[in-house]
Amino acid sequence: MSGVNLLLGAAVFAASLLAADNPPPRPDPGKKLVSEICSFCHGLAKLKGQSYTREQWSDVIKGMVSEGAPVTDEEFSLILDYLAKNFGPSEQGPSKQGKEEK
Repeated sequence: MSGVNLLLGAAVFAASLLAADNPPPRPDPGKKLVSEICSFCHGLAKLKGQSYTREQWSDVIKGMVSEGAPVTDEEFSLILDYLAKNFGPSEQGPSKQGKEEK
């Protein structure tokens, strides 16, 4: 029985070492801001299917700010980073669709 306990202890120790090397990802602060600020006026479902460049997202956010969205300069940057990363043009965007493989 002590051999089983030793193996179990070793497995738990190994798992704790792996967890220390690979901490869980930190939540994206931009996602939280989008959820809190942007959803105040419209649902987050509006983001589905959107695929804008960083510059286009910047223009979208500026438009929302001009409509009264309460966004600080720091929040603007975090929101822009989140949207550009998660709702930017994909690898299969219009420039790559329709090309035949040879």
